[in-house]
Amino acid sequence: MHKLLLIFSTLILLGGCSDPPSARYNEYQYRLGKYLAIEQQSQVRLSTWQRFDSEPLPPSQSISLLALADINHCRLASHIAAHNNQLGKVASASERFKYHIRFIQLVDPCLEHSQSTGLSAELRSALQAEKRFKMAHAKLAFNLMLSREPELNRLFTLAAAELDFNEQAGRSQSAEALTVLADMANAIAEENWHAIDVNTLTPALAKLNGNDYVRKLLTSARKQIALNNELTSQLEQVSLTSEICPPKRRSDAATILHNIFNLFFIKELQGYQGQLSGALEEFTPLLTQVWQFTGNNKDIEAKRAIVGTQEQANLLAQLKTSSRNHVRWWQGFYAQCDISPV
Repeated sequence: MHKLLLIFSTLILLGGCSDPPSARYNEYQYRLGKYLAIEQQSQVRLSTWQRFDSEPLPPSQSISLLALADINHCRLASHIAAHNNQLGKVASASERFKYHIRFIQLVDPCLEHSQSTGLSAELRSALQAEKRFKMAHAKLAFNLMLSREPELNRLFTLAAAELDFNEQAGRSQSAEALTVLADMANAIAEENWHAIDVNTLTPALAKLNGNDYVRKLLTSARKQIALNNELTSQLEQVSLTSEICPPKRRSDAATILHNIFNLFFIKELQGYQGQLSGALEEFTPLLTQVWQFTGNNKDIEAKRAIVGTQEQANLLAQLKTSSRNHVRWWQGFYAQCDISPV
């Protein structure tokens, strides 16, 4: 019977870590609430972010079929023709962006082609004007892709699940995909058009398709920040002198609280929050570059919260600050109760 109880207890301990991190945090708060005047249940509810939206591209001039015949020796002609057919009319935002960039890349080689010497001044002028138009609106075309492609706009929605302890599935693929997008955005910003390889875009989106790593990371970080802030705020209202550690009196409750803090926060949650911080250190710069053409209006509340502004700390800084503030309260606890944190 003793052996069965021992096995059962071991299974409970092993199974505890299979709980989602927020559930472990709730258990942490529940245990503290048995000895401190705080709520035993977390009241944290994450608000949804407003989705990023982008204004549509203004209409550009069309190139006539007769003009296409005049540049039939150029790759630009087949590029325009493919876009003008029925398939091009229902193309996804990413395909339209690819068309946009490839047009910019193909105009000059076409005009410089040996067979283009007889092109009319009117056609040359029309192609150059369209190239200038597309260069001027490349940032908008990129933003439109960010707002319309499901693999990208879903980053602004809350994930159904959070990252588990030490979960890495999808991380490397997400980093690779966002690096492709970041490099494209940087090339657009520098007007380095030929540095953009549009053929890498679809494979990058494929790596994000069904990959919830970044969305789960952002949701998990928000949860841990909110949990830290809520619990710390309640703990700061506790009078340690009157409730837990009266002067010159030994406190069994203080030892119990120390054990709870050590078991849940130090051994589990602090490491988990460090895991999230490490991931945010990798992804925040990538997301900052990907979203560099968006302004600071209400439509991109999520961007401001994730990558930060001059007035608002980014998600990584918020997580570190909330964790540091929580640990600071416990440092005061150890000083007041005169017990060792080790």
